[in-house]
Amino acid sequence: MKDRLSELREFAGLHNQQFSDSDDDENSPQDILLYETDYALEILHKDIQNIRTENDRLKADVNRLRKQNSRFLTSMHRLSSIKRDTNCIARDIKSRGETIHRKLQIMRDFCEDAITKYGPMSVIARVAKNHYVDLMHTFQDAMFDYNATEMNQRENCKIRIQRQLEIMGKEVSGHQIEEMIEQGKWDVFSENLLSDVKVARAALNEIETRHKELVKLEGRIKEVHELFLQVALLVEEQADTFDVIEINMQNVEDYVGDAKDQVKRALEYRRKHPLRTILCCCISCCRR
Repeated sequence: MKDRLSELREFAGLHNQQFSDSDDDENSPQDILLYETDYALEILHKDIQNIRTENDRLKADVNRLRKQNSRFLTSMHRLSSIKRDTNCIARDIKSRGETIHRKLQIMRDFCEDAITKYGPMSVIARVAKNHYVDLMHTFQDAMFDYNATEMNQRENCKIRIQRQLEIMGKEVSGHQIEEMIEQGKWDVFSENLLSDVKVARAALNEIETRHKELVKLEGRIKEVHELFLQVALLVEEQADTFDVIEINMQNVEDYVGDAKDQVKRALEYRRKHPLRTILCCCISCCRR
């Protein structure tokens, strides 16, 4: 077999290309960058899956809390056990929410580094940014759902307290209930007990129980207050990104719609083209 390496080198020289006898090309900057990007994408994919799993667990915890709150309002037995479970779930939500928030901050920093290092239009930068926005939006929805669940429980407790006060013969407004919650002075109604002492005492005990639940609920809300502020900051920071993504999606939909219309017009034009009609007639005649 003839050795044509010299011809290959001559051809490469004419086209300003270089070939090396060594294997150094495997370690070229382009290859190193490619390997580095692949590794970063692999790590990013694992982080995305991890945060997505944590978000799913957070939503499941919020659903559990909602069910426990419903049990607390309807059950007349084992209230202490239900309250313990509720407080435990709320602590899990707080801990998981803080963990997700830290991971989202790390992912946000990764997005900024990827944009700086690889460029804003690079695959890794776009993948990181889009998934970060999606995960952050899911986390935001879960935390807002948690807040709505707790506030709904608060309102339900206030309604129960108001009903028990009516049983005791005391008409109070929502504003007065708020003041009672802040001051915790439920014993003032013991002077106005009805003739049926047992019923009144049971009502007062119910009020005290609901008040304790409200106090614990207020404490849970205060504990996650800082986390809610951080979520709000994330939402504010990404507001422009949400708008851009929505605009891009709308542009894509419009572009696809225009493309479909153009394809339909092209097919119609092709079908009615005069030359196509003449050729079809000629082919038919030839076949005869």
